[in-house]
Amino acid sequence: MAVCVKTGLLAILLSIILAGCSSAPVNPAPNSNLSNQPTVTSSSTSFAAEINRNIAVAAMLSSSASSDYRLGPEDLVEITIFNIPEAMTLERGVTPRTNTVRVSQQGQISLPLIGEMNVKGLTALGLEKKLREAYDNYIYNPQVGVLIREFRQRVSVIGAVQKPGVFELTGPKSVIEMLAMAGGVSDKAGAQVHIYRQGANGRETHVIDLAVLTNSTGFINATNAATINLPVEPGDMVNVPEAGMFFVDGAVRKAGSYPLGRRYTLSQALATAGGVDPELNSNDVTIFRRQGPGEVQMIALNLSEVTSGSVADPQIQPDDVIIVPMSTPKFLVKRFVGSLIGGMSIGQFAH
Repeated sequence: MAVCVKTGLLAILLSIILAGCSSAPVNPAPNSNLSNQPTVTSSSTSFAAEINRNIAVAAMLSSSASSDYRLGPEDLVEITIFNIPEAMTLERGVTPRTNTVRVSQQGQISLPLIGEMNVKGLTALGLEKKLREAYDNYIYNPQVGVLIREFRQRVSVIGAVQKPGVFELTGPKSVIEMLAMAGGVSDKAGAQVHIYRQGANGRETHVIDLAVLTNSTGFINATNAATINLPVEPGDMVNVPEAGMFFVDGAVRKAGSYPLGRRYTLSQALATAGGVDPELNSNDVTIFRRQGPGEVQMIALNLSEVTSGSVADPQIQPDDVIIVPMSTPKFLVKRFVGSLIGGMSIGQFAH
């Protein structure tokens, strides 16, 4: 089974590489209004071809550790307790016992002595720790091992990719591997990938910069591939916005990606996203603007000053990420901009 899965992935990667090599470079129009932007924001086939070649290489270099995988419904888990005492068995001495259980739709498993246990969202190591704590009431210093036998979770890939759809995880996967499974990006793709996730503390958005996969030599290695290669989690939605888009998130009524079909100011961009929710907003806003692969400018503004005209209402540029912080702890939302800012966290926009 493992050989078949690996062969299938290699076939996908090979098709992406061949498709990339067959794409002809396209030069941008000389009078394009995006001429002052980094060339990587172009939606030309040359950009998509280079990205796809490097996605294929990065996916082959990727090492998705099973320890990153989070359990969910229908996963099959093998749990071994290695030191069950003689008094609890019909055998002499200490002996191991193994139970193979499937996670229910409610995210629970049922085990001897401890009964029902919620495991949804736990890693294998996290489940081992939880089981040791539970069995400590019955076994002295319990030694527990967890092995995930079947991975049954799903991740959606949408937007400017060759084959959008819902993909079943046959094991731990990274963002790059999911893009490879979706056939790579299309000629309309921009330079960002957005990952939407329901985390333990609420909704999360991760934004990574595909432009770090491009360079003057066209060479990609394990180090710079790893900088953007986040592991995906069950239920994630991976979105590749088309070129010429901007992204709004936080305390707005309609968070998401929007086409930059005309010149937008910050106020107009926020209005397009349904406007700011006054019950959640702290009156601040930050624009994250890419200056080049792996480089970002952070523009912090006060919305009241923008509205009153005391500070200029800035023009929005392609690939801008506009974050309107949330001020209510009830609506804790964590935001990350992956390697758009070199892997640093934007922060928790609730205080």
